Order: sequence, then structure tokens, then C-alpha cells
Amino acid sequence: MTLPRWPALLVVLGILAALSFSISRLSGSVDTDILSLLPADTHDPVLADAVRRASNAASNRVVFAIEGGSAGDRQAARAELSEALVATGRFHTLDDEGEALWRWLFAHRTSLLCEEDRETIEVGEGGVIAEEALRQWYGPASVGFGGLAARDPLLLTNRLLGCIIPGVTASASGAEILSGTIEGSVYRLDVQDDVVRTVESWRDIWEERGLSLSRGGALFHAAHGAAQARFEVALIGGVTLCMLLLLYWTTFRSFRAPVLALCMVASALATGLAVVLAVFGTIHVMALVFGAALIGMVVDYTTYYLVTGLGAAPGTPEERRARLFRPLTLGMLTSAGAFAALLVFPVPAFQQVALFGMSGLAMAWAGTLWLVPYLEGRSIGTGPGALRIAQHADALLSRHVRLTVVMSVAALALLLAFLGWRYGPVLDDVRGLQEPSPVLAAEETHLRGLTGFAPSTSFVLVRGSSPAEAVRNEEALLAALPPGERDAIAFAASRIDPSAERKRETEAFISSRLLGPHLGALADVLGSAPGAYREEAGDVVNLPVMAASLRGETEGTAWSILPAKRAIALPDMGAGRPAPWVLVEPASLYSGLFAEYRRIATLAVAGALLATGLLLLLLERRLPVLRALLPALLATLATPPLVMALGLPFSFFSAMGLFLVVGAGVDYAIFQREPSHPDSRWTRAGIVLAALMTCISVGMLGFSSVLPVRSFGVTVAVGIFLSLVLSPLARGGDPRG
Repeated sequence: MTLPRWPALLVVLGILAALSFSISRLSGSVDTDILSLLPADTHDPVLADAVRRASNAASNRVVFAIEGGSAGDRQAARAELSEALVATGRFHTLDDEGEALWRWLFAHRTSLLCEEDRETIEVGEGGVIAEEALRQWYGPASVGFGGLAARDPLLLTNRLLGCIIPGVTASASGAEILSGTIEGSVYRLDVQDDVVRTVESWRDIWEERGLSLSRGGALFHAAHGAAQARFEVALIGGVTLCMLLLLYWTTFRSFRAPVLALCMVASALATGLAVVLAVFGTIHVMALVFGAALIGMVVDYTTYYLVTGLGAAPGTPEERRARLFRPLTLGMLTSAGAFAALLVFPVPAFQQVALFGMSGLAMAWAGTLWLVPYLEGRSIGTGPGALRIAQHADALLSRHVRLTVVMSVAALALLLAFLGWRYGPVLDDVRGLQEPSPVLAAEETHLRGLTGFAPSTSFVLVRGSSPAEAVRNEEALLAALPPGERDAIAFAASRIDPSAERKRETEAFISSRLLGPHLGALADVLGSAPGAYREEAGDVVNLPVMAASLRGETEGTAWSILPAKRAIALPDMGAGRPAPWVLVEPASLYSGLFAEYRRIATLAVAGALLATGLLLLLLERRLPVLRALLPALLATLATPPLVMALGLPFSFFSAMGLFLVVGAGVDYAIFQREPSHPDSRWTRAGIVLAALMTCISVGMLGFSSVLPVRSFGVTVAVGIFLSLVLSPLARGGDPRG
């Protein structure tokens, strides 16, 4: 009997389509945003939108400090860096933002007032403002006469610009300061590459001239993490492939076997990548790291087929495929079911891992059954590695396991699980996910000393039934805060775009207490008309982005964000009324969500085991088939406490790793339960070889610098090893020869 060709052709066409689609879409589609790893808060959509907006506003700002050399060198270097960054199309200087802000303040100069100036006018010292304006007009640093003298002789716009927005000056303590915002997400690799490449090129030129550069901003931390992830992807994939080549050569005495395995790996990874890009449009870098780890799991299927060709009389390709079809299909379905459980979690990165794994395993299954038999060629040889693996596999996996042993192992697993859950360390704090670069941390500390630049770690969320009410509530909050707490508010949009009531009140106050008593005398000295501040018709000026980005509306609720320099105590409304404002600390918020989802994920692992058991019963229709769950169940119970004993706390990501333990553990048990035949020893050798490859590839993740990756890798490696050792429990009283 010969194999039909059309399934192989379909597999080839699918591989080519996935490969071409992945290549065409991958550029610029890799997401490195750590927030993508965080569970979305679906309980409060207003809070979720506000957190996302606050994160974008904080992360898109960057600051540079240039030091050393002469003042002229620093100024020239600043100008060159600014021009180079602007040329990338990714950077907008604070000068551009300041110009838009100045236009807005000028258009509203008679309805806005700094708190300090209001206090000055209230005590009858409005003349001080006029005197300061006169000194600026005639002083050494005069702004110069022109149209401004006729339209804003009191220089109210400049006063607003200086007190409402505490900006970063161009020079500070012998350093030239360059600040601005990044266009686009700072977590996109192409954005990072453009900015970092420009900065490094600047350094190559100017550091040789004695200048130094300090950087601040989320972009540089994201770029550092992306560089580490790229290195780890290459290391994990490279070491895994080298080990695959070595093991396959020693097992099959042929370069054809590892080439087949590599082709299946590439096909599965391309398919997984194409499916994720088609569904999400982007793929998170963590999904790529986990995808590199899936090499060991994907290659299991090719291994299972190739080992059927070992021995004296392996049979025809059709016979070998028929012998493998049932257990491989059952294993693929149960593993895909375990991956599918990840889809229920509102974490895009793990939904991507689920799709990556499911589609990759499906392609590996189809390619192994219908394509590999055509590409295998002549019968492969039995290498010394195969004989040694078969010998150890016989000793490890062919033993008969009595009921007392099963009960003892189960009791031990339950004891370990109890001790782990009761006394083991748990990590939910999002701040422990990744160690920051010490170089970047030192540069930001230095910048903070020079400029006061520091990203906001919390914000106040103010709500209202309408945009106007949200603004009024924001003003009420600022008025109720004590001066010390009010100073902690880095910026409030209502300071430059107040409510209609506040605008009218301020305009009347300025007119009666400042313009009326003091404008005429100043206008006489300057030779300008006293009607300088009458309302003018002109172009509509839009609210600057820095303020507009702090406001939004979600599902009929208007809201605004007030970035804070530190946590502050907020006042109550009194009379038992709920306050329309709340302090939000994103790190604490996400840590709480991680704790919640860790508990849910742990329960979901139990659900995955239950679903796998039901699937086995549905497919086999025999109650004894549930013994195939024993190895995965016991491994799932024992793995977390053992990983905790290795010094890794149990986290949400550890729980995610247990899903793979369930899928792979059931695979090994299914092959262990296959009926005996003369070459059963080679089936057991295939199980050991497959488990070894998975432990090597996923275990390499344990060397990652990122805790989620490290926890995931060690959890899966330990769980796979336990599933392999415990797989004889699946056979029950049927010893296999």
C-alpha cells in the first residue's frame, strides 16, 4: 500500500503560505510592552482606559543630559542630537510642544492665572506684576518690542508658561538638556531601533570629544529588555538546535533525521507565527521566547515517527504511519486542549502563546503523518545513542507498577503540594518581573538630580457624568488638597483649560484687580494702547496634546488624569457621599490583578486536567483510560513545591507553565498505554528522547533574566521530567514488553 500524495501537497502549501505570510508581516509587528503581559482589568473599563492612557503619557517622554566639554560644544552637540532624532520621524522636541502650549496660553491669557499670582493680586500687590513686566521689557534680557508689547504688555503668557508647566530648561548645572516625546509606541522594536541607533551614532562622535550623555525614559528600558530577549531567543533556539543535531545523529546515524526534524520545527514555528499575526496583528516578544522553547515539544512528533523505523523489521511507511496515527492524534488533541485553556485569560501575550502552540502542534502533527514519510527516504540506521537510550528507557519505563506504589506516589505528591501551597513563596508584585539595567538606573538618578525628571508612579483618576462635570470635580479636588499635597500633582489639565465658571471668575478677577489698576500706567510707558487685552477674533487654538491626552470618556463616563509625583492622601466628600476621585498606583493595581489571576490560573489547571479526562473518555469510551491522567496529575501537584525549593516563587507565570505539563504528561502516558508489539522498546526510547529534548529546550529558559520566562521554563522542565518518570503509572496492571 502506498501513501496518498494529496495530503502531503496540502501540508507543503500550508507551510509555504505560513512562511510567506510571516515574513511579510513580522517587520515592526513584535511587541515588547511589559503591559501586554498584564491581565486587563475588565471590571472597571474607565480605570482600564485611564491606566492605559497614563502609561502611554508617561512612557513616551524622554530626556537627555549632555555634559562635559565647553558650553559651545555642549550646545552644538545638543543641536546635532535633536536634529538627528527629529530626522527619524520618531521624536518631537519639547520646543514643539512648548510652542503649541504658548499659543494656547496666549489665547487664554485673560482667563488663566497662576496660584502665586492670584495670591499676589489678592493682597493688593498687583503692581508687582506690572513692575516685573517693565523690567523684562527694558532689562538686559529684554524680550524686545514688537507685536507682543501691544497685545500682552504685562507678559501674562510668559508668566503662565513659567508657573503652570514646570518644564525642563535647556541648560542645567553645566549640562545641556534635551527633552521631548516619542511618536508611536516606545515598545515597538522599529521605534526602539531608530532612536537607539541614532543615540549610539551620536555617542560614537561626541564621546570622543569628551562629552557624556545620560538618558531617561521608558523607551531605553524597553530597548534594553528587547535586546536581552533577542539574545535569549537566539541562545535558547541555538542551543536547542545544536542538542537536537547531536542527539539525532547519535540516535539515527543520519543527517537526514535532524534535517527532517528541523524542517518540521521551522514549519511549526512559521505556522504558529502566521496564525498569531493573522489574529492579533502583532506578537509579543515573550511569545517568541516561548515559541523558541516549543522547539523541543514540536520535534517530539517527528521523533515518534522516526523511532518507528528503528529495529530489524520496522515495516512500510504506511504501516508505521497507521501504527502512530491514533496515539499521535490523541496526544495532539489533548495537548492542544491544554493550550486552549490559555485562551480564556485576558492576557494577550498568553493568548498568543496558546494560538502559537495549538497551530504549531497541529502543523507538526500533519507534517509528521503525511509529509515526513515522503521525505524520509531509505530506512534510517540504529545509532549507538538509540541503543543506549532504549536500554535506559527499558529500565525506567517498562517496569510494572503495583497499586501500593501508585498510592504511595500519590500521597507524596499531595504532601508536597500541601507544603508548597502552605509554606512556599509566592510572587505577585509586578515590579519583580524584570531587573532594570543598572546603567540606565544610574543615568536616570543623575538626570533626576539635574532636572528633577522622574516618571510618575501614580495618578489621581477623576470622574464625572460629563466632561464639564469631570473638570469641575478636578478643580474641587485641587482646591481641597492641602498645599503640600497639591504640590505633588505634577500637572492638571484644568490648570490651563478650567471650567466655564472658573474662566468667567478668573477673567473678571484679572480685569478688576490687575488690568484696571495697572495696565494703563504700563501701557503709557511702553507706548501701547490700554485696550491690549480685549477679546480678539482669530484662529481656533486647540488644547495642547499634553493636556488633551489626560482626558477621556469611556462608556458615558468622562474622566481625567492627574499625574502625581508620589502617593498622596485624598480628601473625602463628606456626608457619606462617594468621592469622584481615587488614587491609582498602576504597579499595586497590577500586582493585585496578578494575585487574582494566579489563583484563577491554578484552578484553571485543574479544569484543564478535568477537560483532558473528559476528552479521553469521549474518545476511548473506557473508564480505565483515566489512568493516562495519573502522571500529569501527580506531576502537576509535585512540580510547584519542587520549583519553590529551587528558589523560584510561584507566580501567575508558573501556573501558565503547568498547562504544558498537563499536555506533554498526557502524551507520554498515551504512548505508554499503546498495545505491545515487538518494537515497543523503540516507542519507549522515543518517549525518553522527546522528553529529553523538551527538558533541554524549555529548561534553557531557566537562564533568562526575565522572571516570567525563568519561572515558566523551570516549571515546565521539572514537570516534564516528573511526567516522564511517572508515565509507567498509566499502564496499570498491563506490563509491556
